[in-house]
Amino acid sequence: MRVMIGCPVRNRAWILPQYLQHLTALVYPPDQVEYCFVINDSQDKTEALLQEFARRFPVRLLYDNSSRPGGWRRGFYRFDRLAELRNRLLEAFLQSDCDYLLSVDSDILVPPHALQQLLRAEKDMISALVWNGAEIGDDQFYNIFAWEKGRLLPIRDFPRDRVFPVDCTGAACLINRRVIEAGARYNSRWGPEDIGFCKEVQELGFAIFCNGAVECVHVMMPAQLDSFSSQVFLGTEAITFCNQRS
Repeated sequence: MRVMIGCPVRNRAWILPQYLQHLTALVYPPDQVEYCFVINDSQDKTEALLQEFARRFPVRLLYDNSSRPGGWRRGFYRFDRLAELRNRLLEAFLQSDCDYLLSVDSDILVPPHALQQLLRAEKDMISALVWNGAEIGDDQFYNIFAWEKGRLLPIRDFPRDRVFPVDCTGAACLINRRVIEAGARYNSRWGPEDIGFCKEVQELGFAIFCNGAVECVHVMMPAQLDSFSSQVFLGTEAITFCNQRS
């Protein structure tokens, strides 16, 4: 199975070296992987770092500089703008010959076996587990949600050793080509663009899952880099994460 890996990227020079290192450490045949990044309105060294990466790996770089209002920091995003950028990635994916899109946000560090384990589940859409509770001090707030009585609520009680169904997820997702070919797209009609995408995925008849045994590290802000210790040995199985949630 051929896989495209990518995401929109804006002002991420502070974490791109670690992010890209973790992507290239994924245990998967290198000749079956390509990358695509949508660079948008960056004012730091994001573009230079990705251009250097593209000299060593099969990478497609897209540019979408709108100069429209909307900050790049967490909490200052425009969901409609994020939907546009993510949909550009989907269109680029459809122009490729890849079977799956691994959409990994640029502040997510993936463990080496993440791709293999997600593929092994043979689901149309499946995410890894990503902890999102750093800023709100919630140890049980992850990237998985369920609709209950018309409200989208975080799933707090879930297995950590197997695949389970969810209604909404994001951050680190493996999406089968047939989902994107069927017309699922990101939108901001329900607020965050991931909600709109997952709604469309389900309306098209596809189920969404999460693999609770695959957990990524979410570095939500530059200051958190001091709270995370990661050691990666490229081409091997060794990886250690130290997540200080204090």
